Amino acid sequence: MKKVISGIVAALLAVAMVAGLFACKKKDDSGKLGLLTGGKLTIGSEIGYPPFEIFEDDGVTPTGLDIELGRLIAKELGLEATFINTGFDGILGGINAKKYDIVMSALTITPDRQDEVDFSTPYIENWQAIVVLKTSEKVTSPAELAGRKVVYQIGTTSEYYIDDLITAGSLPADLERNAYDKVINCFDELVNGRADAVVVDSVVADGYVAREPDKYEISWIQSTDAGAEPELFGIAISKDNKALYDAINEVLAKFDKDGTLDKLRSEWLS
Repeated sequence: MKKVISGIVAALLAVAMVAGLFACKKKDDSGKLGLLTGGKLTIGSEIGYPPFEIFEDDGVTPTGLDIELGRLIAKELGLEATFINTGFDGILGGINAKKYDIVMSALTITPDRQDEVDFSTPYIENWQAIVVLKTSEKVTSPAELAGRKVVYQIGTTSEYYIDDLITAGSLPADLERNAYDKVINCFDELVNGRADAVVVDSVVADGYVAREPDKYEISWIQSTDAGAEPELFGIAISKDNKALYDAINEVLAKFDKDGTLDKLRSEWLS
């Protein structure tokens, strides 16, 4: 009997050793990701851009499509997700300043941004859109923004889009326009009568209209323009961290195949 028990104990010890080896391997792999803090994936986000980054009713707990996707990516990598709330304008600088490992913040992939950081495989398609109050005069094309008060969030592709239209002569140089730190401020200006139109990402416009269909209306969307190409959202990663770049892309590929991304899009964008 003693011999049998000893054999069982030995077998259990062997299993424990194997498990320990796997645990160590996982820890070692995590260490190779070049993270700022061991065991944590630190994510920079501007929490105030629904439906991608918002606070729950307690005003403290972040949630949204990017937040939940960030948590799932971290979990898949055996890490804990930690979010750093930061202003969107200049958010990419925080990666190279070692404030966070990556940025997930409804971030459009652009050539200028690609000069600064690497981007993951895209996970969202987006267009520019114009939102007006349902009771106001409609703006059915960007050209009709001329003579109206226009607002958008600073540092976003909505701002770049308006700048490009002015440069091209499609809008007047003296267009009355204002940029705000938060997209919610843009919609506040619209509701309070201090703006006639908000230029914003279509995925965000969809969210505002879905929540308050009697108040807001998408009067134009870029996808209706012939030859227009969608913007693509990606996760920003340091150019010096190929290991993390590869790991995140592997997880996104898995989530695309197993339906995780579709489930998140359905939950937050419809």
